[in-house]
Amino acid sequence: MLILEDLYLGDVRPSERSFKRNSQYAKALDDLVKAGDALTDTFTEKQKEMFEEYMTAQREVNVLTDCETFIYSFRLAAKIMIDVLTDGQMREI
Repeated sequence: MLILEDLYLGDVRPSERSFKRNSQYAKALDDLVKAGDALTDTFTEKQKEMFEEYMTAQREVNVLTDCETFIYSFRLAAKIMIDVLTDGQMREI
């Protein structure tokens, strides 16, 4: 069970993922940054402060959503494995 040891020791961090520079994700992220820069370049200082507060709140919502999605997905995967390993004999968990 090395994965459990890695998880315990903090060597597995599902929230820290890397991506390839030429991937679809990298392009979408680049587009997002460019659009954000173009937008904030038109803001006053007060608007920039308000937008930063908005972005901070949005990041917090994203973290909470990602965490809930991870937990749901992990539980679903565990249920799938139990179903596979018991040949469908454990219907309710």
